[in-house]
Order: sequence, then C-alpha cells, then structure tokens
Amino acid sequence: TDLIQTQRAYSSNAKVIQTVDEMLQETTNIKR
Repeated sequence: TDLIQTQRAYSSNAKVIQTVDEMLQETTNIKR
C-alpha cells in the first residue's frame, strides 16, 4: 500500500538525515 511505501521512504530519509547530522557534528568538533 501507499502508506507502507511512505513509511519506508520516511524511515530511510530519517536515517540519512541522522547520518548527515552526525557527520556535521564531527566536522564541527574537528574545526574547534
């Protein structure tokens, strides 16, 4: 169903956003 596909897309996007957020935090720590 569309609902399941939407949930899958949302969860995969959330993982990508979380990964990018962690990378940005590490980059900020290196600059300091």
